[in-house]
Amino acid sequence: MQINRILLHYAEVALKGENRREFELQLRRNIKHRLLRGGVHWPVRPGHNRITVRIPKAPSADVFEVAATLREVAGIASVAPAVFLSRDDIRWSGEPSQPHPIEAIVVEVARANWQAHASFAVRVNRGDKRFPLRSNELARRLGAAIIERTDWSRVDLSRPHQSFYIDIYPEGIYIYGHRLRGIGGLPVFTAGPVLSLLSGGIDSPVAAFLMAKRGCRVDFLHLSATHLAPEALPENLVGRIAKRLSTYTLRSRLFFVPYTHFDLALLDQPPSGFEMILFRRFMARLGTRIVERQGGQALVVGDSLGQVASQTLENIVCHSQASTLPILRPLIGLDKQEIIERARAIGTYELSTEPYKDCCALLSRHPRTKSRAHQLEQLEARLLPSYEALIERTLADMQILTFDAGELIEVNSSQRALSCDE
Repeated sequence: MQINRILLHYAEVALKGENRREFELQLRRNIKHRLLRGGVHWPVRPGHNRITVRIPKAPSADVFEVAATLREVAGIASVAPAVFLSRDDIRWSGEPSQPHPIEAIVVEVARANWQAHASFAVRVNRGDKRFPLRSNELARRLGAAIIERTDWSRVDLSRPHQSFYIDIYPEGIYIYGHRLRGIGGLPVFTAGPVLSLLSGGIDSPVAAFLMAKRGCRVDFLHLSATHLAPEALPENLVGRIAKRLSTYTLRSRLFFVPYTHFDLALLDQPPSGFEMILFRRFMARLGTRIVERQGGQALVVGDSLGQVASQTLENIVCHSQASTLPILRPLIGLDKQEIIERARAIGTYELSTEPYKDCCALLSRHPRTKSRAHQLEQLEARLLPSYEALIERTLADMQILTFDAGELIEVNSSQRALSCDE
């Protein structure tokens, strides 16, 4: 038995109308890109509601490693390393009652996946209605062959421990015993570009991931408490979080900006309780300026309504008013446990629980839960009279890290990069 295909199914992409072909084409591009970044040069072929990766002779372990990687490509609903039999291999049109090659492979797959005291089921998807046996008839026949020729003995069609899948399509039949769940959604780069504000915490990486899952091209902005040398940036916690996220976002930039100028501007001022919301408005304006120069359509933040003082509805409104861009909040209705579960699923939770001095720990310890725009505007006029100069001084210290599918590929001094794009 030789696994010779990886069968990829998509769900939401199949619901698209006249522009469906564009989504399918971008999904194939992203799959090829992810494979090539991993040094895998296997052909990617389209099909109806599916994509297949053709595998040359390779150890099964390598195939399953590649399959696990493809689970992280947005737009893919399921991934299955499969044995493929072409129409010529089975010749079902001439021998309608003798699908023996199928039986032989299914029995071999069943033997390879045997589990003591476990139940099994056979799932047949008869996508090609020209196949002479109905789905339930073929499933019964294959189930009987498994019981007769292997150590499997228990059938459970409701909640089996192991399922064996047979997908029948016009080009041939795919047989497999493992179907991995993908992240679904839409292919990255099919929606507009966004800039996601990224901290060292749990929430903002999940927000960035969700926007990539909706097809956005995602870049990141992090405001750090200190200046870091270029060689130290890749090992910084947020740099490592961005690297992990780029396995989903593919090509992304991390704009790494110290907020020391903002900190110094408020250094000698008595606490007002509004420091955090003032800082969030500063981040929004800084992000807006980067988007204006680098391209983009919206900002993204990890707010969950009412989770902390700065995320009350009143403070969220005042935060949004600081930017001329839409501020997207994909976590707004999730509670903390839901966000943690998603962080674990995408592999950022362990990173986000490492010790890190984020802005939230360094600003006011008793932030106000309610603010009004006119209050904040008066404070900004008094405490930060040279706002535009403050933004420009901050941007002058910015550095850019570029990631591609989980790899750091470039570190730039950003002032040069910004000037090139203006």
